Amino acid sequence: MLRSALLAALLLGPTAGLAAEVDCSTSANQMDANICAGQEFDRVDAELNRRYATLRGKLDENGRRNLVAAERAWIAFRDLECNLRTGFNTLTPDENGTIAPMLMGQCKTALTRRRIQDLAAQIKCPGGDLSCPP
Repeated sequence: MLRSALLAALLLGPTAGLAAEVDCSTSANQMDANICAGQEFDRVDAELNRRYATLRGKLDENGRRNLVAAERAWIAFRDLECNLRTGFNTLTPDENGTIAPMLMGQCKTALTRRRIQDLAAQIKCPGGDLSCPP
């Protein structure tokens, strides 16, 4: 049970106390690497949220409804895709090992960066403007 709780805590991200103690330029162990991966994801996710808010502000009611549905679907895709890419076992998470949080964090960061690019393109060329390049 303790192992499950520790893994869950690592997957959910670092606590403020732990994050303050880790120098990500010299992370010396797996726990530090996991925390650093979580911190990087948090930074990228914050940028995604800023882009989302910017795009949402440019859309009409129908566009906002579509954006919300698309973002929910994208988050589900991101999580499942990272499970696939990392081999994460959702049925028995205790078997994923101590590197799992780092791998999941890196995967989610990479996919989130791509999503930021997609949203940036939508900000420049909102839905319905077919003159914009994809």
